[in-house]
Amino acid sequence: MNLDFYPLAACVCLAVLVVSTNACGQDTASTRPGVRLGLSYPRGSVPRVIVLPVDTTAGDSVRTIIQRDLDYSDRVSPIPLDPSTLMGIAPAPGQDPNYELFSKLGAAAIVQARRNATGLRVALYDVGAKRRIEMRDFPVVTVPPVRDVAIRDSITVEATLREKTSRDSLDRVLRTRAAIMRRPPVKKDPRPRRFVVRDSLRRDSAAAAYVRRTIGRWEEDRRDSVAHATETKVATLVRADSMARVAAADNERMSIHHVSDEVESWITGKRGIAATRIAYVHNGMIRIVDSDGENDRAVTGRGTAMSPAWHPNGRRLVYSRMTNVGTQIEQLDLETGNSRAMSGTGLNITPVYSADGRNIVYSNGDESGTDLFMVSADGSPPAERLTFGMGSDNNSPTFSPDGRQIAFISGRSRFPEVYTMDADGTNMQLLTPFVPGVRTYRTAPDWSPDGRTVAYEQQNGDFQVWLITLRDKESRRLTSEGENEGPSWAPDGRHLALSSTRGGSKQIWVLDTESGRFRQLTRNAGARLSAWSPMLNSP
Repeated sequence: MNLDFYPLAACVCLAVLVVSTNACGQDTASTRPGVRLGLSYPRGSVPRVIVLPVDTTAGDSVRTIIQRDLDYSDRVSPIPLDPSTLMGIAPAPGQDPNYELFSKLGAAAIVQARRNATGLRVALYDVGAKRRIEMRDFPVVTVPPVRDVAIRDSITVEATLREKTSRDSLDRVLRTRAAIMRRPPVKKDPRPRRFVVRDSLRRDSAAAAYVRRTIGRWEEDRRDSVAHATETKVATLVRADSMARVAAADNERMSIHHVSDEVESWITGKRGIAATRIAYVHNGMIRIVDSDGENDRAVTGRGTAMSPAWHPNGRRLVYSRMTNVGTQIEQLDLETGNSRAMSGTGLNITPVYSADGRNIVYSNGDESGTDLFMVSADGSPPAERLTFGMGSDNNSPTFSPDGRQIAFISGRSRFPEVYTMDADGTNMQLLTPFVPGVRTYRTAPDWSPDGRTVAYEQQNGDFQVWLITLRDKESRRLTSEGENEGPSWAPDGRHLALSSTRGGSKQIWVLDTESGRFRQLTRNAGARLSAWSPMLNSP
């Protein structure tokens, strides 16, 4: 059971895309009117595209990431081709594509990216119109090369120079002291000359032995000290360099995701959601993962964290965490890694930011009931009480996109139902259908970005995800296989992240609410309580 719940080009594309009937299997007489940016393509169809190779990078190449992002958008259908075929059909620099060939392959558009001094120059070609309809330069973060050897060599040279300077200084001091030891006494020695010479030789020998012993001891201490200092400094710098490379690789991927989203807007007129992340809970830790399932990592230490929610700027998370004085609300700065408590002792759960990010609404109470409170996100008191549940549980708030209303769960009608109210706690209304005497359990609401619907989970023997419209209050079931909980909307208002057992273990899956397509996002058994980020800024 889940308790938590550059502006585009100004011109308009007037050309109509002509696609071969054999290639597309569609009636090309019915096309989308060319009154919007993007391609014109048969009504009701998904435009098919070919993404040309960018370079020969193995694994997750630029082309692979862009093609996968377009596929996961569910608005574009990339045509899979093997690398040798792609290299054979790719036009040479300065030449136009072979439109006839691409048309026979069933492509409505061609995406071509080439590296330049600052990143990528990306072009989109309309196969039917046989022309390029868009081209733009995108900055892309580059990952610096591994510098382990260079760092070690640099520190070794630096240590050697310091050692030579220190050795020369010590040598001068020791030689001066030895010279003093060899000086004959000021008073004339009355003894025979042979005794004077003998003592003088003994003093010289003792001085030389002193210099040798001292330098020997210094050499041994120096070797140990220099070796330790060198290895420590090397390890520190190598670790910092490695972290910088990891961060650069992360930013490089996000840069490419932004390219994918812009290309999708060229093709369909709607921006993609590749440049987003999903937060979720696993083993009591908050983890975040890119929208394509890559770059999965923990952002909190071990503990009992729950209910993550994103700040509208995508740089902070708020969540609840079990402590020895109760459940606290905490904020985490993802850029610095610093966190701070936002509530006192007791039961404090299901926090969420307001639409403008200035406030946090969360549930506070005890075993006898909970109510919703609002507090400033900067931590300034006092907290404002929004609900008066009179012993019922009121939790899991979610704001409407305009910030004027809140949907939440309340048990005031005996069983948990989804209610709405104004952001100041007034004008409370029941949203989900309630039948007296019929046991229902509805929870984990999330207001869609377009403001038209609320997704929630409902128990009918098992937990499934449902959708209800705000206008006519019609409900629609979205899932059926396995148990499905905790829906969270993507910024496009089309996709949902949810926790599902459809694959055997509980994982985070992404559901396209229009086509019904599912794809698995995580590979951590027990993953739950997902929260989809807003669109993230370019690195």
